[in-house]
Amino acid sequence: MSVAKQAARGVAWNMLLGVSSRMLQLVGTLILTRFIAPDEYGAVLTASIAVMTAGVLTSFAFGQHLIAKKAPPDVAFQAMVVHVGLGVVAMLVVYLVRGPLGDALDTPAMGDYLYAYAIAHLLDRARYVPERLLMRALRFRTIAAINATGEVAFTAASLLMANQWGANAIIFGVLVRAVLTCVLFFRLAPREEYFVRAKLRMADVRDLFAYGLPIMIAAVADRAATRWDNLIMSKLFDPGVMGRYNLSYSLAEMPVNNIAEQIGEVLMPSFSRMEDDQRRRAVVRAPMLMGVIVSPLGVGLGAVSSTVVATFFDARWQGMGPMLAVLSTMTVFRPMTWSAIAYCQAVQQTQLVMISSFLRAIVVLSLVALCGYLGGPLWACIGAGIGYALHSIVTIIAASRLVGFPLGAYLIGVARPLLPCIPMFLAVVGVEHALIETVPLPIILGIQVIVGAVVYVISAFILVRPAVREIIRLGREAISRRKK
Repeated sequence: MSVAKQAARGVAWNMLLGVSSRMLQLVGTLILTRFIAPDEYGAVLTASIAVMTAGVLTSFAFGQHLIAKKAPPDVAFQAMVVHVGLGVVAMLVVYLVRGPLGDALDTPAMGDYLYAYAIAHLLDRARYVPERLLMRALRFRTIAAINATGEVAFTAASLLMANQWGANAIIFGVLVRAVLTCVLFFRLAPREEYFVRAKLRMADVRDLFAYGLPIMIAAVADRAATRWDNLIMSKLFDPGVMGRYNLSYSLAEMPVNNIAEQIGEVLMPSFSRMEDDQRRRAVVRAPMLMGVIVSPLGVGLGAVSSTVVATFFDARWQGMGPMLAVLSTMTVFRPMTWSAIAYCQAVQQTQLVMISSFLRAIVVLSLVALCGYLGGPLWACIGAGIGYALHSIVTIIAASRLVGFPLGAYLIGVARPLLPCIPMFLAVVGVEHALIETVPLPIILGIQVIVGAVVYVISAFILVRPAVREIIRLGREAISRRKK
């Protein structure tokens, strides 16, 4: 089977299992909000951000090195030893400073939850190399199945204990997910490709760090842009506002996490196996197809935001509506750069990844802080949306100049899927205004979803017909292969 077909099948499995498990997780989160107050949710979130930041600062993208350079088993073993060792040191440090850190972030309760996130992080570190070796072999179905199983286990465990444990139920779910996925990755990954006896060799270690350092710096900046804004919201306002902001952000990210991310995870391993001409065509084609699928979900979520919040959340969370409407714009811009970034990683031009991520962190966090300080929580959300738009445009232009893919075709490819979103948005908002006084909210939401889907499909066939036909063709091919 060709690399392109393997990639297409990988996308299909990632989307099928990823969307199903994360939709279940969404339902679980909505239920959890009935048992957890916004300030408790904010404390749990702060603990997770502290552990995540320490983890990212000591992660050097060894997995990308193993994929791009097709590293032998002895190098994979060294990568695992160094990666886990750095994680142990990082988690010990962050646990020891949990008290002062919580005081500095105006969330002292975070220390009660930090230990569990640290343990879960170490388990995730342990299974990192086996997971990346499965990815190198393009075994996306296996990876998607394991990750989906973990998300289902997290949701089930959290809901099981929510009534008794409150916010600690989330901690229980995090630990269950980490243990289960770790066991499964070690069980299914090819042991002969990493589980060998090998001494640490300085030449190999230096090569691992040299390749991974720019990507690690980029990962730190990525995490900063997508998580440290929560800390800014907590500092500017309070943990309750931060909790509402984060949940709005998480809902707005649903199209990215459930759809675009499943496609994005396939890009870099697939690009690394393609010939130059094939890769240049794919780098333009991928974001266009991704945009046709993801853009209506993000724009549509913004259009139904007020109905969603009023329907599913109690009075403590009602301030989320305007935040969700604004933050949904980021789902349009965030995936636009992924194909270009994956192309750069595949041809080992990782410096741009680092620079792009730094740019995003600086622009997004600065605009969140400035707009929030001047105008309040809603304006902080507007700052985040503007930051993502600026970052995407600059990154695409810089990547095109560095590696030489066609800039005009790329920009047209990511912009055209936005056209059918315009009539869809107007139709969905119009339904709300027409029915809000006479029809129950759940029914309005259902009508909005149906009207939005119909209007978008019709508009897409008129405005982006080639991309729609390509998606239909890929779907038919995937179905026919399954029948065989």
